[in-house]
Amino acid sequence: MTRADTLRFEPEVLEQFAENLLGAAGLTAPHCETVAKALVRADLRGVDSHGVARLEPYVEHLEAGGYNPDPEITLDQRGPSALVVDADHGPGQSAGTETMRRLIEMAAETGVAVGVVRHSNHFGTAAYYTEMAAEHGCIGFAMTNVPAQVIPFGGKQPYLGTNPISVSVPSPLEYPITLDMATSVVAMGKIDHVAAEKGESVPEEWGVDAEGNPTTDPNQITALRPLGGPKGYCLGVIVDLLSGVLSGANISADVGSLYDEYDQSMDLGHFYLAIDVARFRELDAFLKHVGRFIEGLKAVETEDGVEEVMLPGEIESKALIANRERGVPVNGSVFEKLTAIGAEYGIEAPSTLG
Repeated sequence: MTRADTLRFEPEVLEQFAENLLGAAGLTAPHCETVAKALVRADLRGVDSHGVARLEPYVEHLEAGGYNPDPEITLDQRGPSALVVDADHGPGQSAGTETMRRLIEMAAETGVAVGVVRHSNHFGTAAYYTEMAAEHGCIGFAMTNVPAQVIPFGGKQPYLGTNPISVSVPSPLEYPITLDMATSVVAMGKIDHVAAEKGESVPEEWGVDAEGNPTTDPNQITALRPLGGPKGYCLGVIVDLLSGVLSGANISADVGSLYDEYDQSMDLGHFYLAIDVARFRELDAFLKHVGRFIEGLKAVETEDGVEEVMLPGEIESKALIANRERGVPVNGSVFEKLTAIGAEYGIEAPSTLG
């Protein structure tokens, strides 16, 4: 098996393997299922930097005590549209899923509902939660702060996290229109869990080394650049204020690492918003209007070499549909690591397809 191998698995089989690993590390059953589903969905969408590759640090945190294996998540509704959630230092996917579910219910009553989460950990892809909202006729927003890995515009030292933003809008297609982006040029996972694993170089504008100099070597990158210079920097600041400060969690500069200090919770925060479309206009009419918008966008003349204008999230959504049929793609070296972790617990690795 080489580093470049891509293996494929039945989604349910890979989910069960992920559940088994998390359970063996101490995570209780309901949370195992929640985390496993979120990770495998990321791989299905082609976002392998946030898929089962994250199982290794999750297991390390569970073994060392940084993740609470049986968190009591509390949802404190402080008004018709306001929700404050304490994740009890459990997996971010558990708190995030419960939060968005409650916000969807609240938005059905009030039109709009906002939730913040504190005392949480890494929550995977932000799109996982916003697409939950879109499936229920809501426009969903999700943000989170993460450890400081991004230099502020004009600075040389990291102070902000990659601080992603996701928004999903219901559409008449098989999938919603979904924005899911880091506020840095790229997510760190694309560097340390994709490029470094595959032995690939990266664009010079992605990050800097310990001295603040640009580098194409993923193993030398210690900090990232903000997306679009001052624009991405400003977005990252807002995400940190909404996710960290409004929730009462840490700001990025104080958030714990996912890959070090496994005995410590990351203690970060999330921000969620759900807008019930039907409170503003009839849902079918809204979907038809979105459809007309899409038709117009697709009719735009493209530049040379471009087949069509793509919607936000269209590539990932089409990958999700295709990979459900042909199997979940997992990098060979990632699977080797997971197989080794499973062997330590006596868990048999899942069979590949084909």
